[in-house]
Amino acid sequence: MNAEQKKKAMERLKKLLMLSRSTNENEAAAALGKAQELMRELSVSEDDLELTDYTALEADGLLVRPGRSVPVYVMRLEGLIEKAFGCTAVWDRHQVKCKIIWLGQKSKAEISAYSWTVLARLLKNKREQYKFTHLLTGHTPGKREALADTFCEGWVAGVSRNILQDTVSAKDKRLLDLFLNQKFPNLIDLQSRGAGLTSGQVNSAYTDGIRAGQKTHLHSGVQNTKRGQVGQTQYLGAA
Repeated sequence: MNAEQKKKAMERLKKLLMLSRSTNENEAAAALGKAQELMRELSVSEDDLELTDYTALEADGLLVRPGRSVPVYVMRLEGLIEKAFGCTAVWDRHQVKCKIIWLGQKSKAEISAYSWTVLARLLKNKREQYKFTHLLTGHTPGKREALADTFCEGWVAGVSRNILQDTVSAKDKRLLDLFLNQKFPNLIDLQSRGAGLTSGQVNSAYTDGIRAGQKTHLHSGVQNTKRGQVGQTQYLGAA
């Protein structure tokens, strides 16, 4: 059985399992029997079946340069989106351009990748604006970059105050972990770097970041079509 045939068989299996929940006892029993027979034939479990609704979507890393450590504010932005939509992300830094890969149920992975792209672009612009308007003079280049990173950390903290965390069931978490392990069995922890400034140096930049971030709102705004695809997403940006 090739990949296309197995895909069609899995779709048929899904339909049989749906019929097995019928209020018609005879219809339900017949559908369940056929479903169990097909599951044995395909050597699949219920978890395997549910994981067909999961996907991995790539997005441009935008805020990370190849060969460089990942800034703390980037990891926090990733974590913010993970909590908002119940997905998880991994990094691919072995290409000319760094990629971030969002994993989860298809509709959630799509909105997570979209949210990442919009927020990362917005933060990149905010960082450059802050460097130009607040840090143009009176700082060494290294200090200017460190303060800009600190501003970004504050910005992400400000955005997080407008976020409602997605409620992930124990079953969904287990399936997500299973999918992650299937896709990336040899995943290693990613090293990140902070701004490297003392507390007395960061207060102003961090506070400025929080104030700017609080003006940004993240809206899930997803409408699923009958096929489970994202039909509509709201714009993310400054209020």
